[in-house]
Amino acid sequence: MDLKIVASEDKPPKTSTLKRNNERPRQILNAAIELFCELGFEAARLEDIADRAGVSKATIYLYFESKEDLFFALIRENVVPMVDETISQMESFEGPASDFLRFKAHTLGHTLAYTNQGAILKLVVAESRRFPEIADYFRTEVPERGIENLAKLIQRGIDDGEFRPCDAKTAAALFMFPLLMNGIWMNSLGPDTVIDPGLLIEMHCENFIRGLTL
Repeated sequence: MDLKIVASEDKPPKTSTLKRNNERPRQILNAAIELFCELGFEAARLEDIADRAGVSKATIYLYFESKEDLFFALIRENVVPMVDETISQMESFEGPASDFLRFKAHTLGHTLAYTNQGAILKLVVAESRRFPEIADYFRTEVPERGIENLAKLIQRGIDDGEFRPCDAKTAAALFMFPLLMNGIWMNSLGPDTVIDPGLLIEMHCENFIRGLTL
């Protein structure tokens, strides 16, 4: 599907992002997500992460203050930019709201099912009760922002007569939750599951849009 998305002006990088020309912290983050998913956050040691990344433990402390700081960085560097991109796309999108929902269901659904973003989502859910500060950061930066802005798109569809009247924020959450759960499922049970994630995404998207256009 070709979507008409108007490119926004270049913006300066956020100070919280890692320097793009420095691959060392990214090696550490990649090793961290692998070990957090394999062993669990509590069991994964900084020594193990350093070994997996091919660096010394002291090198980790050049970039991250603690293991918890690594967890925050995984969200900040891998998941928050995904939300930023989606918001930018929605703000510049020209066309029926249903077209954007189809586009985002497939791109976001695939990302959550097959990439580290879905693995990080699973990790946050698993560790949220033990690390409420991380859970609060994730909630405010990811689902709250994502649902709030998706609700604006759905409300636009309502105002244009494309969708029937409904609570746009609840509809946005209803659109997102199956995609999030599919990502958790795939990162928990792996590709040999009882469902085809691609078909699930397709059916969910079409049923959701059909429900809004009745």
